[in-house]
Amino acid sequence: MTPARKRVTLRDVAARAEVSVAQASFALNGRGRVAPATIERVRRAAAELDYQADSRARRLRTGERSAYGVIIRNMRNPFFLDVLRGMEVRAHRQGAFLIILSSDYDVEREGAALRRLGTEGVGGVAIAPIGRHGPLTEWLPRHPDIPVVAFNCTSDPSVGRVSTVGPDDGVAITLALEHLRVRGHRGATLVMAPEGLAADWGREEEFYRRCAEWGLAGTVVRCPLDHAGVARMATERMGAGTGHEAFVVNSDYLGAAVYDAARALDLRVGRDVSVIAHDDLPTSALLAPGLTTLRLDRESLGDHVMRLLSEPGEPETVRLPVRLVDRGSVARLDG
Repeated sequence: MTPARKRVTLRDVAARAEVSVAQASFALNGRGRVAPATIERVRRAAAELDYQADSRARRLRTGERSAYGVIIRNMRNPFFLDVLRGMEVRAHRQGAFLIILSSDYDVEREGAALRRLGTEGVGGVAIAPIGRHGPLTEWLPRHPDIPVVAFNCTSDPSVGRVSTVGPDDGVAITLALEHLRVRGHRGATLVMAPEGLAADWGREEEFYRRCAEWGLAGTVVRCPLDHAGVARMATERMGAGTGHEAFVVNSDYLGAAVYDAARALDLRVGRDVSVIAHDDLPTSALLAPGLTTLRLDRESLGDHVMRLLSEPGEPETVRLPVRLVDRGSVARLDG
């Protein structure tokens, strides 16, 4: 068995360059008065020894925090790539970087991710949380110095000191149900995560409120929010023979699963079944027919999240505008 390689330290670099440890540190960090020739000698020694600075130790020593943690719910959903892009652009401008973890809709994994970031000395945590009162509730009091921004979830003042960024869910649900209503639909099915795992519970409340106001038959179905889970649920409902189904799903990623389910039953979206999604991914226009969806600037969402992390202050609730893009995935039932 090959013995583990000893980690090269700053003291090793200083010895190779024949300078003091303090001089080596100043030379590598660009601080203090160090002759150019000495800086060159120290950097050459560091390269020869493959020296890697202990960034965590430096953050603990200096108070500098250039790393920010991000916990997302689903690595498969392209929505999060655009959010991360928006965060990374701003982080790069500020000389910061992101540590990205996924909970995969698993509460234990979410708790483990939070604990991990708490020990890394990050400058802030952005999280697309699971449920309403998950591990974040217990984690917050233990890390009062770490700013937290929750995104793509309903704002909950009871949690305290957490800023929230996301689409305007009230407007989104209103636009979706109005679009169905003017096309003769008298009911809708809202697809939500299983009980206890839904973080956008405000969307469900708005759905019931609007359905009652407009006399629509509103149904909420719960299933795992992955492609296979939504396709299975949609297949069961469409195959039950209970009439035209009109699904409202919370992402274009899941909207595509309804297309797969309809195709398996030899049904056509926009004629035999209807679906409205959220996010407006670039691929949604390529479906046949194109997916009717609620457009959101996903990179702007990420930029807002990073701004709130890097400039912490009083908790904010940022609701981003949405607009409905009609591409024909909702059938006309009014003749």
